[in-house]
Amino acid sequence: MVIAISLLSLSRGASTTSERKQPLPYQTLYYNNTIDHLAPFHPQKKKTSFAHRYLLNDDFFGTHPQLSNTCPGPIFLYAGNEAAVTGFWNGNGFMHYLAETYGGLLIFPEERYYGTSWPTEKCCTYLTTQQVLEDYVELLGHVKRSYNAESCPTIVFGGSYGGTLAAYLRYAYPHAVQGALAASSELGYYDLAGWDERNITEFTFAEVVATQYAKYDGCLEAISNASDAIDATDNQTLLEAFNFCDDSSLHPQKSSIFTYALEGLPQSNYPYPIGHLPAWPVAHVCDIMVQDSLPLLSRAAKVTAIIMGYDLDSDSGCLPTPEEGPGNIPGDGPGKGSWGYQSCTETLHLFSSSRRNGHGIRSFDFEANLHKFLQLCIDLYDVVPEWNVLAERYGGFDIAKMTTNTIFSSGKLDPWGGAAILERDGGHDAARRGVYFFSMENGAHHLDLKGWHKEDPADVTATRKKEEEIIMGWVKDWASGSRTQTVEES
Repeated sequence: MVIAISLLSLSRGASTTSERKQPLPYQTLYYNNTIDHLAPFHPQKKKTSFAHRYLLNDDFFGTHPQLSNTCPGPIFLYAGNEAAVTGFWNGNGFMHYLAETYGGLLIFPEERYYGTSWPTEKCCTYLTTQQVLEDYVELLGHVKRSYNAESCPTIVFGGSYGGTLAAYLRYAYPHAVQGALAASSELGYYDLAGWDERNITEFTFAEVVATQYAKYDGCLEAISNASDAIDATDNQTLLEAFNFCDDSSLHPQKSSIFTYALEGLPQSNYPYPIGHLPAWPVAHVCDIMVQDSLPLLSRAAKVTAIIMGYDLDSDSGCLPTPEEGPGNIPGDGPGKGSWGYQSCTETLHLFSSSRRNGHGIRSFDFEANLHKFLQLCIDLYDVVPEWNVLAERYGGFDIAKMTTNTIFSSGKLDPWGGAAILERDGGHDAARRGVYFFSMENGAHHLDLKGWHKEDPADVTATRKKEEEIIMGWVKDWASGSRTQTVEES
């Protein structure tokens, strides 16, 4: 059963170019999805379900020439990842553009145990990647039936862990989705067996971070000097300088929030302002960090406030200690909350970092901290991490040799791109199977999924255009009764 909850009213100005100024509006809908897709069927027991939230736009569906007598248009599905799905709608302008241009139906399902989509009251009994994929397949079937669109091709999109979900959906459920754009997927980091031959190490993520700051003279050194200065300063001075709410912000090291903010920033190194961040934010904070006219502590506080999006003026409120990361494994790691649980089960990253030698902006030894995190997972959830489970179940780098109709895109500014699925992983017949690879020199975290923008680097614009060509080739090919198609054939 679908219950219409609300319609977000967003004004849309007419666009004469491919650059959309406003996102499309969406309906907020709920579907009674299965709580445990893996439980054996019992004819005398009613299926237990939960209210699964998804966002939908059908403004243009069926407004273009039909793909076939039984299909009004293509379906574009976003594989919602580790946050409330409402936060992903505006950031996927490429999908909005495709829906308007080609008469598509947009569907954004929410990952279970995020937002409002909770199968159980507490986290996270039924939270596995396999359950999430099954959610999306079941929901997609429901929406297709609702629109008499069972024969319509579906292309799945995703960024980051959502990109991993998109790649897995196409590989494991090819009958449900006919193509996938896996942008900035981190699935290569889960395939430890493939690291050595690709020169990936426990420091790769942190090295990409450090490389972005090292592009600006004196920046990396200023960051290290600031960390030392913070760690050597008394607590009260730091609370006042950084406008932290309490001493909890100064653990496990006094500099933890400062380095946490800087470590995550390269992912968002976009060429235009997004949210509270300025254009090319890495360059912006480096400009501040090398300003000798400011005291080093003041520079560090100013940079932290910019990245974390708060005000250093105490009258405007203080920064509470982020629950999700300071002092944790680079990128992310075990902890409270749904993603913390996923790290404790399937998505743990074996990353280390080392200061002052190009291997990162802070010191963190994974091996030395492993016991602490294993115990944390046991204490919080009574589970221990299985860091090979996703590669064993769905394939790591070799997924590119086994799947079809999948685009793997990555950006070299993005630390998650350090283990990107690249052309070398696809084998000699990749293009024949409809598998393509794009590595953008000037791309941050899944920039190609965002809408067209005049400040986009040329390589990002070129990638997005080629992705459009490939995706619509899949759509047209499916409608004509074929299954795979190369760019050259489209």
